[in-house]
Amino acid sequence: MTSGDRLDLLMAAARAGDAAAYRDFLGEASQRLRATLARKIGADAELEDLVQEALIACHEKRHTLDPGRPVAPWLNAIARYKLIDHWRKRGRSPIVLAEADGEIAADEFAGLDITALLGRLPHAQAEAIRLTHIEGLTNAEASERVGIGLSAMKLRVHRGMLRLKEIVDG
Repeated sequence: MTSGDRLDLLMAAARAGDAAAYRDFLGEASQRLRATLARKIGADAELEDLVQEALIACHEKRHTLDPGRPVAPWLNAIARYKLIDHWRKRGRSPIVLAEADGEIAADEFAGLDITALLGRLPHAQAEAIRLTHIEGLTNAEASERVGIGLSAMKLRVHRGMLRLKEIVDG
C-alpha cells in the first residue's frame, strides 16, 4: 500500500502486530465514521449507537479488507450499510433521486422494496445504482470495478435513476 492516508498506515501497522496502531486506527475510524454519519442523520440521538455498530462491524470484518486496497472506501461502505440498516428500521430508504432528475423524498420510498425496484431496471443500470448509491462507491471506483469508462458509468447511473423515478411515479 503506497497511500499516505493515516487509516492505511495504521491498518498496515496493526496487521504487522502493532496493538497501539490498531487502537489508533479505531480512534481515527471512529472520528471519520462520526463525521460521515452525522452528515447523513445529523446530531441524531442514535448517532453514537450507529458509530459503535459500524466500529464493531469494522473489527469483525477487518479480515475481508484486501491489504492492497485503501481502507477509507471499505470503511465508508461499512458506514453506508449500517446507515441503510438504520433507515430500514425507521421505514426510510437511502436512495434519494437528485433534484435535477425530479426530487423524490426518501419518505416516499418508505415501505418499497429497493431490491424489487432495482430488479425492474436493466442489469447494467441496477448494478451501477447498487454500486454507487448502496455500496457507496464513487463513479470512478464503480467504473473500474465493472470495467467500463467513467462516462459510461455516470450515464448508467443517470438513466437508472430516471427510470426509478418513472417506476415510483407510476
